[in-house]
Amino acid sequence: MTQAPGQVRLSVVVPAYNEERRIAGSLERIAAYLRTLSYQSEIVVVDDGSAEAGRKALEESLVMLRQGIDWRLLYHEANRGKGAAVRTGCLAARGDFVAFIDADLATPPDALTDLVDALESGADVAVGIRRQADGSDMRSRRGLLRRLAGQAFARAVNLILLPGIQDSQCPLKAFRREAAQRIFALQRIDTWSFDAEVLYLARRLEMKVAQVPVGWSAVEGSHLRLSRALWEPFNLLRIRWMQRGVKA
Repeated sequence: MTQAPGQVRLSVVVPAYNEERRIAGSLERIAAYLRTLSYQSEIVVVDDGSAEAGRKALEESLVMLRQGIDWRLLYHEANRGKGAAVRTGCLAARGDFVAFIDADLATPPDALTDLVDALESGADVAVGIRRQADGSDMRSRRGLLRRLAGQAFARAVNLILLPGIQDSQCPLKAFRREAAQRIFALQRIDTWSFDAEVLYLARRLEMKVAQVPVGWSAVEGSHLRLSRALWEPFNLLRIRWMQRGVKA
């Protein structure tokens, strides 16, 4: 792909909610990765209604990034959920390729290279998966309760929405710009089931989805509450109903 001068090739969207403890290090790691690339990139951070400490940390961290990194900071006045924050960022992104990554960097930024390669090879959507080529699964590193909840949800996703998708919830996905615009214009779920909705929409729109093994590690301080997670299977049914009329 030939890049015109000043054209953004890759946008990295980072949703953030009360991330004052780790956002500075996370943004610097993302920026360090983007500096290794031969093309222009940008970071798009979406503050999802953080309290004052979280907003201030975001603003200060972005200002402290060294030159050579383009960035933008978008705001939600109230906390709406990760799905809403990712949607805002992906629709605002300027890159030919649009990716999103969690602020905790459980999946490292350099894993984006393999996802972008998949897009350049013809995929419309590239999905990180935590099951490796040798059959090992990095999700086994989680605590027992989180592991069992994740397995149950994954089975529900496969049964209700996405047969054949190994890991809808891996926090690293990338899209061709056209695919991102089409998908996120339709995406509605604001909670963490939004990942499944994104992939369901990609299938309804007959897009080519590549599943790419990536590294991952469990990170303390997740905003996910297991009590809330128990309701997420109902959102899968909502997705199937809400998006039933979507066609390519």
